[in-house]
Amino acid sequence: MTAALRADSTALDAVTTLMSADGTDAGPTRRYVVLPHRDRPRYIVPVAARFARAAHVRPGSGVRAAIARTAVRSVLATGAGRVLPGRVDVVDGTDERPGLRRHLAALVGRDDVDLVLALGAPRPNRKPVIQVVDGDGATVAWAKVGVDAHTDRLVGHETEALGRVDPDGPIAVPRVVAAGAWQGHRLLLLAPLRVEESLEPLDVTAAVVRAIAGPVASAPVSTGAWAATLAEQVRDDGAARKVVTTVLGRLGGRTWAFGAWHGDLAPWNATWEGDRLHVWDWERSTAPVPLGLDAVHNAFQQAALGGGDPVAAAAVAARGAAPTLHALGYDADDVVPVVWAYLATLRARYAEDARLGPLGPGERIAAAIDRDPILGLEGPA
Repeated sequence: MTAALRADSTALDAVTTLMSADGTDAGPTRRYVVLPHRDRPRYIVPVAARFARAAHVRPGSGVRAAIARTAVRSVLATGAGRVLPGRVDVVDGTDERPGLRRHLAALVGRDDVDLVLALGAPRPNRKPVIQVVDGDGATVAWAKVGVDAHTDRLVGHETEALGRVDPDGPIAVPRVVAAGAWQGHRLLLLAPLRVEESLEPLDVTAAVVRAIAGPVASAPVSTGAWAATLAEQVRDDGAARKVVTTVLGRLGGRTWAFGAWHGDLAPWNATWEGDRLHVWDWERSTAPVPLGLDAVHNAFQQAALGGGDPVAAAAVAARGAAPTLHALGYDADDVVPVVWAYLATLRARYAEDARLGPLGPGERIAAAIDRDPILGLEGPA
């Protein structure tokens, strides 16, 4: 399953096996259409219009992508999936030996549901993100399923992170409906957040950072648990190891506050509703990291993704995150070093992921950090 799902040429067979009843051809089948086509599977959508109209199809970002998304949903809502090429049949199984749809239906307590699966592009963390939809066009739940040890860890990270967030704090998170297993891998089922997604610039406040961080403890930057984790992640990657060594050397004998972070806090994973930030997709959440990395990540990723220059993005991150870092208690001389720490953390993540396959968009950012571990950001020694 692992390698098969990471390659487009074999991903469709792998995911239909994941959806099917294990070890049986018994029971009815359900028909789906593969988008955009079988050799490049990104979405698997029910052909039935009443389910397909709820499909959360996201062909990129921006105005053109929004137009494309609206067009795709409109076509699916007409029932065109029944005649589009790239249709597949999946064995739904029985109550005793259910397929994935039946299994999730039992967990949400409703049989009149179907599944929309999003795969995304080939990358080390590729796995199905599943939208459970009903016949009225509503999202009933979201699910993630691991397919190997790496993605099992990611699903586990998300499960653990959601369990430690204060439900009465400044952030709102999806409610865990069930945490279990499917075909020997971790499964997480979540209630949907009823919010309107937005790709507008995201304001990450100090209160949000502290709510995500949980208990905070001071520790030496270059010799503590965070530094040890980085060293383990880059052990097989000489370029990444040089980055981490360079950054830790520059950070010297500082002592900072450490806690958890979301790991991918950005407009595509969060939106403000009133005075609370609604946050989803917690699979990159780990601890400990220097307090404030979420604010840096938010600013850096918005500037770097879509072809932005990583060097310019680092400067944007330093300026954009500075007010939050100051509110967290950092001195002015610590702002640039915190960005260095973020770049080392990001590069170590890429090194760990790269053991399993190409990084996709991360390749360009990793290469830039390898050329200059501080991306041109000079600061205090």
